[in-house]
Amino acid sequence: MKKIFLALIAVLMVAGVAVADDKIVEIPFNKVPDLAQRTVKAYFPENTVVKAEKNKSKDMKNRTRVYLDNDATIDFDKDGHWMIVDCRGSHVPMKMVNGKIQMYLGKNYPGREVVYMGREIKNGDITFILDDGTELHFTNENTIIE
Repeated sequence: MKKIFLALIAVLMVAGVAVADDKIVEIPFNKVPDLAQRTVKAYFPENTVVKAEKNKSKDMKNRTRVYLDNDATIDFDKDGHWMIVDCRGSHVPMKMVNGKIQMYLGKNYPGREVVYMGREIKNGDITFILDDGTELHFTNENTIIE
């Protein structure tokens, strides 16, 4: 009986993973929202798009993820605004960072590179991770959160 129960759990887990994977669909880059396409082309002109995926699950609200040839990934909301820029294999282009935050980083963390930035859905606050592991948080008005 115990073996049957464990087998049933294993089957349900596999079925659950299969259902979850159905919500992530590979799409051609030209089907990515226009704003997202322009963002990739403007900030990563030297890189090639490896693939793009749309996550159709309810909790991800139709986010799109773009994979680049430098191992960077960029997540966009349904309208094409970036939500996460993960460049841990390289760095986030500084021109993608707000000018006020650029000045703060240059003054307080000279020579450091941003390898990750993520925007909160609810309030627009932004988290940055630098190449030395330092984590910084800014409000959506670009003020450091201490």
